[in-house]
Amino acid sequence: VLKAMHETLDVYGAGAGGTRNISGHNQHAVALEKTLATLHAKEAALAFTSCYVANDATMATLGSRLPGCVWLSDSLNHNSMIVGIQHSGAKKMVFKHNDLADLEAKLASLPLSTPKIIAFESVYSMCGSVAPIAEICDLADKYGAITFL
Repeated sequence: VLKAMHETLDVYGAGAGGTRNISGHNQHAVALEKTLATLHAKEAALAFTSCYVANDATMATLGSRLPGCVWLSDSLNHNSMIVGIQHSGAKKMVFKHNDLADLEAKLASLPLSTPKIIAFESVYSMCGSVAPIAEICDLADKYGAITFL
């Protein structure tokens, strides 16, 4: 196993070197995606080369596929989440960092029929604070929202 690992490192390097739009596709990522698709009995799968791109693409897709949805985003979310929300084209409301009262006021201002997504981090990468996850999930249940954590 170690010999095969070293041979692969010598030929391909130790990492993608960048996102696919910069570094292109590689046979290992394509093989992994085929394996994942087969494992989950799906037509295709997509493996992201960075968390930034994963957040951006997932949030952009989710927000654009839920007609009329509103994102409720913590004010200290990572830039990858902010960009993903922007790319979704959906409406966005920003609540004060970890402020449950502000989040609830914003949730209460929206009709129950409006699809809502609360976007927050468990441990905020920019400041190290910890989100009140259980309480945010309780508010999501109360107002018919989903969470993106």
